[in-house]
Amino acid sequence: MLAKSPSGALSPYYYKGGYFHGIHYGSYFNDMDALFTMMEKEEQFILNSPQMRRILIDLYETKLTKPALQKMIQHIEQISPRIIKLAIASDKKSLSSIHRAMKKASILGTGQLYLGTDMEDGKTWLVSDSNL
Repeated sequence: MLAKSPSGALSPYYYKGGYFHGIHYGSYFNDMDALFTMMEKEEQFILNSPQMRRILIDLYETKLTKPALQKMIQHIEQISPRIIKLAIASDKKSLSSIHRAMKKASILGTGQLYLGTDMEDGKTWLVSDSNL
């Protein structure tokens, strides 16, 4: 049976012999209230299930202001006990900010985070067994 996450992504999503949980935080542009509401829904969805997950977060076309970036880092920290691997896809500028914030927060272990502009590369990395 196909199920969807609160953000509308198929979960689990089958890709190249593996599965991951997709989260669509893209296309929120400047609507931070809607983005934060969706983050809370996804957080509850993930934390209320016992599964460990490989997660892809799509952030294209969402403006990551300082408050939005802080909220995103807090969100990742909250769901980190359920994360096997996390891939984040966005534009280069946002990825640079995310990289600095994630490094400062020290949330995930070595090899658990992939940041990139190509969502397909992120998906492939998630389902691979390397970097675990």
